[in-house]
Amino acid sequence: MTVTVATVPELLRRHASVHLDRRVVAAVVATSSAMVLGAGLTHHTLVRILFLIAAIPGVVGLALVAPVTLVVTLAVWLAALGLVRRLVDSTAGAVAGGFGDPLLLIAPMVLVVLTAVAVRRGALRDRSRLANAVLALSALALVEAGNPLQGSPLVGVAGLLFILVPMLAFWVGRSLVDDTAFRRLMVLVAVLGVGACVYGLVQQYRGLPSWDAAWVRTAGYTALHIGSGIRSFGTMSSSSEYAAFLGVGLVICMACLSRLPVVPVALAAGGLLAFGMFEDASRGVVVLAVAAAALMWAARRGMRPQAALLVGALGLVVLVVAVGHAVGSPSAATSALVTHQVQGLANPFNSADSTLPGHFSEMVTGLRSALTLPIGHGTGSVTIAASRFGGNASGTEVDPSNMGVALGLPGLIAYLVVAAEGLRLAYRNAAADRTWWTLAALGVLVVTFLQWTNGGQYSVAWLPWLVLGWVDRRTSALGIEGSRTVAATCYDDTNASATRSGAGLPVRDALVEAERTDR
Repeated sequence: MTVTVATVPELLRRHASVHLDRRVVAAVVATSSAMVLGAGLTHHTLVRILFLIAAIPGVVGLALVAPVTLVVTLAVWLAALGLVRRLVDSTAGAVAGGFGDPLLLIAPMVLVVLTAVAVRRGALRDRSRLANAVLALSALALVEAGNPLQGSPLVGVAGLLFILVPMLAFWVGRSLVDDTAFRRLMVLVAVLGVGACVYGLVQQYRGLPSWDAAWVRTAGYTALHIGSGIRSFGTMSSSSEYAAFLGVGLVICMACLSRLPVVPVALAAGGLLAFGMFEDASRGVVVLAVAAAALMWAARRGMRPQAALLVGALGLVVLVVAVGHAVGSPSAATSALVTHQVQGLANPFNSADSTLPGHFSEMVTGLRSALTLPIGHGTGSVTIAASRFGGNASGTEVDPSNMGVALGLPGLIAYLVVAAEGLRLAYRNAAADRTWWTLAALGVLVVTFLQWTNGGQYSVAWLPWLVLGWVDRRTSALGIEGSRTVAATCYDDTNASATRSGAGLPVRDALVEAERTDR
């Protein structure tokens, strides 16, 4: 653009307004924080609601001026949410039941505001098959919130916080998150995972701090206790959320092993996360992490999807055999938590040692429900909202059957389309580009698989949806001809060396150019 004398004042005015906006936002956030601190010191019982009210102007301001910064802030907030709530409980007293905590509404508020900005910037335009499937699933969740079969109307409304709100991150990823922002977010999540892991190991080996011990006594969370041990929960609200977050951090570290300069750091961080995840005795995330590692390796090698699935299955078989051979007998374990972990991994089909048969039975029952009651039981029926508000709780603990129970047959079909198309696009991107961040995206989707609609895992639930949105954005940026180019350069086992040496470069160049044009 040619700059003339007439355009100089206009450019200066725009430049000044941007900096003014940022200063105003910073002033609002600082003022809100000061207000919360002052009110919290004088009125402990109001600290939660005042924190929520004070966060509103800061959230709206950041969303308008720097939405990507707000996405990063959301990741930090959700990773620390459980610890913040326990610290507030220690000074202001616990909220009855824990479900009416206003602090839980901050993340939904952020996602709603970010989604509004994303839609304004075109998130709903040029929708792909994946985007249409997510839109259909979201619409079904909204409609089913009024299903009377789930019980009280509050069950459906609260259920939206667990099912629909995390899905909104898809549109955020599709519109607001480019490659640069995605890379930074993945690094941040891995760092937050390491911090949560260190805190969790301190809980396990040094004992629970007073605020954590008080929460364990009052929460009535029986799943924390395994024998004489208490499972770590880090800075999260539950041990399952803690293990899932460590799993996400682990697959990001594994993806970074493709970058030679950071291999030592990635190995150290990944080793710590793997140890913490194993010690937590959550077996499902261990299995999914192994599957994610196998699929990322296959994508890095440029294998076809069918071959990648075989590699993933082989990785799971190796896990079971290796654990069974290494352990030998329960007495080889060093603690009740480790005993619980290794017995389940070594004997996955034995109902006495593993919960897999029970989970499978629940899943089959839920899938049958989609056929016997195609209209579903309601959005909140498969969430904690059903038990908290006197509804009819029908959760099955895995996504496909949960969607079948809650949203009926249409919801099950929409979810299966989302899962199949999302994983297909993620693998295609990873196999075509073979950068650490495309591999990390694939890993995140696999390690959280079957738990994408588990909104009770606050720090994790939104991440797979944001990744799906980013993958869809990246694929759509290539256009139809670009997609054919990717398909032609991917999955070439016979010419893998040629692809690695240069055949993939036009694809990466096209992606970079598409990102530059989109911005």
